[in-house]
Amino acid sequence: MSDLAFVLVVVGAWIAIGLVTAWWMARRGYHHWGWLLMGAVFGPILTIVASERIQPRRVGPLARMEVGAPGPGGLRVLVGVDGSEASQAALDLAVELLGPYAKALVAVEVVGYDAADDEADPSIAAARSRLAAVAERGGGRVTECDIIPGPPAQALVDYAGQQGFDLIVVGTHGRGLSRRLLGNVARELVRQHTVPVLVTGERRRESPEEPPGEAPG
Repeated sequence: MSDLAFVLVVVGAWIAIGLVTAWWMARRGYHHWGWLLMGAVFGPILTIVASERIQPRRVGPLARMEVGAPGPGGLRVLVGVDGSEASQAALDLAVELLGPYAKALVAVEVVGYDAADDEADPSIAAARSRLAAVAERGGGRVTECDIIPGPPAQALVDYAGQQGFDLIVVGTHGRGLSRRLLGNVARELVRQHTVPVLVTGERRRESPEEPPGEAPG
């Protein structure tokens, strides 16, 4: 092997180890893009940082907004939201079907641990804004909106167990986090749940009716 080929192999392995470590951190709730940059530059050294930084954490709310009065029922329902159409559909279904029977209907958005370590992180303000819209959309049925940190599936499962929820509701499809909420996240919720999980789909939009007498071409 020539010296150039050897150097390329070493550099490629260095970068690959760093990027794999950054991906592993993202799976555990550290989503900031800076970890990818650090992985590419520092390579295996990032594994040392990751092993020190990633420690078991108790899931607690970074922010809690009480937006409604407890309902007359006895159910405690957690709805995972992220601002997508899919999570809005999940919220609508939870409000419509479970609202009358729920003592607490709580909308929860999950952010990365990086946000938990930085009070000025813009993702917290963005989550607050989305949750304000959720509270308004809930029409008084949503009793509380919380922001929690961590990997989405694990954070929702842990929080539901700690807070004594009877049911978790999440949406399918959508974009961003919502796609993961039925991709990796909802599968994880269903696989390791200690609380029942209701997975909802987006409601189909009705297509406009064709004018009478006109057949499709």
